Amino acid sequence: TLHWETLPTFNERYPSIRTCDELFLLEERRFFCAGGAAAMDMTLEMIARRHGMALAVDVSEQLIHDRLRSRTDQQRMSLVRRLGTHQPRLVDAVALMESHLETPLPLAEIARRSRVSSRQLQRLFADVLGTSPSAYYLSLRLKRAAQLLKDTDLDVLAIGLSCGFGSASSFSRAFRRAFGT
Repeated sequence: TLHWETLPTFNERYPSIRTCDELFLLEERRFFCAGGAAAMDMTLEMIARRHGMALAVDVSEQLIHDRLRSRTDQQRMSLVRRLGTHQPRLVDAVALMESHLETPLPLAEIARRSRVSSRQLQRLFADVLGTSPSAYYLSLRLKRAAQLLKDTDLDVLAIGLSCGFGSASSFSRAFRRAFGT
């Protein structure tokens, strides 16, 4: 199991290694966790198995950990929580953007699939997120590119192409504007 942010890159780099997106795995003599708070979740599960749920709850409360997560709970917050809105059309639009970073969808297509007009999509992004759909989409693609630059040895062209840029120069320009490097 791996952290949600590194899982796609790891799977691309090592396709023959079996991975999962669970918070943790407990095998007979080996333990795996995705990192961060998942280590606490795994430890609490181990306490529950060995000493009972009551003790695990007590330990969790002492650590000011508000709930016991199972290994199959989601690693990431829901999109609704990350965006801070229950606006379903906006959530749909961002989900489409997140799932189409390599081959970006035209904004008109995102609007159509989200069941709003292009103008409504512009207003939703401005009202809720304080930015335009195109700027938000670009920031998602650039964040992914920054992660690939950090975690892989892919060249700039490969990273640019995998994040929806047509050339290394267009990627480099956008990256420099966003991050100053």
